[in-house]
Amino acid sequence: MTERHSEILVIGGGVIGLSIAYHLGKGGANVAVLDASTNNGVASTAAAGMLAPLAEARQPGPFLDMGLSSLRYYPSFLAEMVEETGKPLEVAGHGMLRVTHTEAEEAAQETAFAWQRASGLPLTRLNQCELRGLEPALGLEARTAVFSPEERYVNPRTLRSALIAACRRVGAEVHLMSRVEGFVTDKSRVTAVQTKTEEISGRQIVLCGGAWSGVISRWLGLSLPVTPLRGQALTLGSQSPLPLRHTIYAHSGYLVPRARRIKELLFEEIYVGATEESVGFDAENTAGGCASLLNMAIALAPSLAAMPISTHSVGLRPVSADGLPLLGRVPGWDNVHVATGHGRNGILLAPITGSLMASSILTDAPLPEAFDPARFGGKL
Repeated sequence: MTERHSEILVIGGGVIGLSIAYHLGKGGANVAVLDASTNNGVASTAAAGMLAPLAEARQPGPFLDMGLSSLRYYPSFLAEMVEETGKPLEVAGHGMLRVTHTEAEEAAQETAFAWQRASGLPLTRLNQCELRGLEPALGLEARTAVFSPEERYVNPRTLRSALIAACRRVGAEVHLMSRVEGFVTDKSRVTAVQTKTEEISGRQIVLCGGAWSGVISRWLGLSLPVTPLRGQALTLGSQSPLPLRHTIYAHSGYLVPRARRIKELLFEEIYVGATEESVGFDAENTAGGCASLLNMAIALAPSLAAMPISTHSVGLRPVSADGLPLLGRVPGWDNVHVATGHGRNGILLAPITGSLMASSILTDAPLPEAFDPARFGGKL
């Protein structure tokens, strides 16, 4: 077995791990990312790419604050990616419409509007006539909406590809097809990571294993309550012009009109998402999942029934026991950090997570207390 050394080892090459590695590399650290890279079930490969902190937060608090900070950071973060890689990458779309379909949903939206408006993002309440003027393809049951022009999307696959290239540009090594199989420890420190072919020593270890973080943590005698939540999604298209312009976010699901470029060709599609299924590490698409997504999409916008199905994808989201991320040093280990449990908000939170974790590792800057892994206890 060969041996190598890196100052900091990041385990997991999704957008969270890559963002951390990029920020560490930009800060001058010697970093290596180890990723199994099968893509089977990896959340970022199937994500919608929505940047929607107000839609995802249930109330004001640390999660909303983090989401807003990341949203505001995104333009400069992507500008760095473009400068480093030359790859076209931008926050795209025409904004989000959070649509109600029942009297109860309308009342809940009215109650939430006050704290959402206090976030500082521009918001407009629309009546049924105004809503239909913006999106005539919506079904007749749509009642009212809140229009949020700054909650848009980014292409998740392009983002991950750009992050890999940007990491390498700042000197971080990215080792794909490098599955971690164990750790070498000495008292309260991890001294090396073992893969099938080599042993890599490091001074600091960062666990960013997504839905597999709980499994990886057990090798260190830890109990990180992070479990997989399967999300199936569809894309409909390609059709131009699309019947929808804005992201439609409803109680039953969401529709994201988006464009993606493959070489010189531009494809327009509608992302339909997403199921939430507690089925362990089963990353298979199912007929039932497809049917539920199609029923939801057609109910929201009946003309979508005529669109072809382009893809049926699946991802395993890393969900923590309380729905909040785990960020920081893990109990019982002097040099092990974790960044996981982002649920379906990994794309939104990737830039700020990378910045916060890099600052914590390099300068011991404090992290938000609400996300401290120690809230779940220590070793098994």
